[in-house]
Amino acid sequence: MSSSAEPNTAVPDGHELIREGPITMLYPKSENSVFYNPVQVQNRDLSVLVLGMHAERREERLWTGKKRKEVRKEMLQTQKEDQVVGETKKETKEERKARLAAFERELDARVAAEKAAVDFTQLTKESAKTNDGMSVFEALAASGLRSLRYWKEVPGIRTVVVNDLDPVAVDMARENVARNGLAEDLAPEDGDEETKEAANNGAGESSQRHCNLRAPGIHLQVGDATHEMYISRLPPRLHPDQMNATQRRYQKPQYDVIDLDPYGSAAPFLDAAMQSVVSGGLLAVTCTDMAALGGSHPETCYGRYGAFPIQRSGYLQELALRILLYHMSVVAGRYGRTIRPLLSVGMAFYCRVFVEVRDDKAGVNELSLNHGHLFQSIRCSSFHVTPVATNDFVAAQLRAGGEDAKKGEGKKKPSNVYRNGRGPCDRGEPTCGETGAGYKVAGPLWTGPLHDVDFVTDAVARLEAAQTNEGVHPSGGTPMHPLHTATTLHGLLVSVSEELPDVPLYHLLPSLCSAVNSATIPTQTFRAALVNAGYRVSAYHKEPNAVKTDAPNHAVWDVVRAWCKEHPPAKRKASKKHRKGEAPGSNAPDKTPQMDVAERILSNEMRTEIDFAIPEGFGQRKKATRWALNPEANWGPKKAASGKNKRRRLDPEQS
Repeated sequence: MSSSAEPNTAVPDGHELIREGPITMLYPKSENSVFYNPVQVQNRDLSVLVLGMHAERREERLWTGKKRKEVRKEMLQTQKEDQVVGETKKETKEERKARLAAFERELDARVAAEKAAVDFTQLTKESAKTNDGMSVFEALAASGLRSLRYWKEVPGIRTVVVNDLDPVAVDMARENVARNGLAEDLAPEDGDEETKEAANNGAGESSQRHCNLRAPGIHLQVGDATHEMYISRLPPRLHPDQMNATQRRYQKPQYDVIDLDPYGSAAPFLDAAMQSVVSGGLLAVTCTDMAALGGSHPETCYGRYGAFPIQRSGYLQELALRILLYHMSVVAGRYGRTIRPLLSVGMAFYCRVFVEVRDDKAGVNELSLNHGHLFQSIRCSSFHVTPVATNDFVAAQLRAGGEDAKKGEGKKKPSNVYRNGRGPCDRGEPTCGETGAGYKVAGPLWTGPLHDVDFVTDAVARLEAAQTNEGVHPSGGTPMHPLHTATTLHGLLVSVSEELPDVPLYHLLPSLCSAVNSATIPTQTFRAALVNAGYRVSAYHKEPNAVKTDAPNHAVWDVVRAWCKEHPPAKRKASKKHRKGEAPGSNAPDKTPQMDVAERILSNEMRTEIDFAIPEGFGQRKKATRWALNPEANWGPKKAASGKNKRRRLDPEQS
């Protein structure tokens, strides 16, 4: 991916030089014709890291699949040769099952032995020169800075398509290509004979996988992102003989990686993206419409994502991610595909998720098991997350009190019978157990894992290895260049790795204490009390005051009640309406005076034995910069780019 041309370092008047990693870019100071926001540096650094890791995992997966086929073929041939001619032996079902299991164990062992000697980092780098290299599509590229960083910093990329609807943005991307000495890496224009010849230059059988393979290099194009993705839906291994005339003439192969980073919501692009990413490929999505996802405009959120959030909820940061993942999983399910989140984070003023997309019709049938509804108390921070469906035969029968319950007692496997999920009423809480109030209902939302724990652990290890090697990974893998926000990224990913992976949403400690008019309990003390009671607890990567726990609501409030017994809170001054027996905020008197929320919560009977002693070694964690402060003032969203109309106003000759 290197080029013989030297980068241009001259900076003309009225411009500033922006440098990210090995890429430099000129940006006009006096206009906003092409969008650029320095806040997104962390986003781009994280994307470079994740794409580099995905490239190596992809190469390892492809190598393993090919090797398993080779070894399996050899083992079957050996078995065939070892059989005595004319000798037949009848096997029982158990014997056949044991023989096949032994065969698979031997196959796994032989593949693992060969795999241990393979350098996948080097193999990934070499794949860029073949047709097995990755193809990357940046749908809304603006200046092309992100795509050029991918080209220079991510190993194994054969093709990167820099797309934008605005010709001014593509012109700037072309200038940036030349400035960074990458002009020789530009791919020929689509339709040229040179393009077809370059596309077919590859090694191995994969060079024949399809006639519409993109030429290697950097593609710059002005185009509609959804149109480009809709005409890029051919599976990469589809042979030309299996295509119809329309596919051979107009369709292109699917992309290995699609990056969606729009100004606002990514919802309009997700349908096309889910179809145009290859099975096993990576879909990276940014959404900056937190006013919708966060609950300030719930009607907008429902229109875009098909889910209704909770306004002013303490867990809005995580709820936004889970609504986005819910919508993505539903879109994928329409086409017999499933998503597997590798990393889902809230950063600054936006959400960023990285998911693997796979063809998995059986997984689509289980999609309802990873969706749920949210019931939020209207008078305190208690909440319940209930599943849309369950296929646990025994649990479903026992809860329903069915006569067939005993028949399923010995079954431990889930059945293929899917039953409706049950709300809080089925758990004995038709109203909030703490205040007696009703619930607000929100969702649906994604209740599965937000992250792949192994993937996040590997990312942290790579950043730590790079810290001791001048910012570069010692073995030559990702990161190949120092990341500007490596320290902040390390803190973010360490926080992610410490989260409970199977617990949706969290409580805010200040909100819990405020409800009973108590001073905020020390975070360490509160978490230790839950651990001493036998529950798990963690923080959340976007919220330092979060209490993410598998403890039920009553146990969480028992900690608050126990603390208030030892540290009695000041009595809250009653409002005029409350003294008159009216409900606070009501327009008319209530016939019966309502008990104050704090009094109601503190008067409830404790059901959990609380111990505030901090266990030895509790709270010890990896050293990292968690919840870093903004590096400068006004660190947030920017105004949308004005495009070519702005340039025309400044330069009438362009009109």
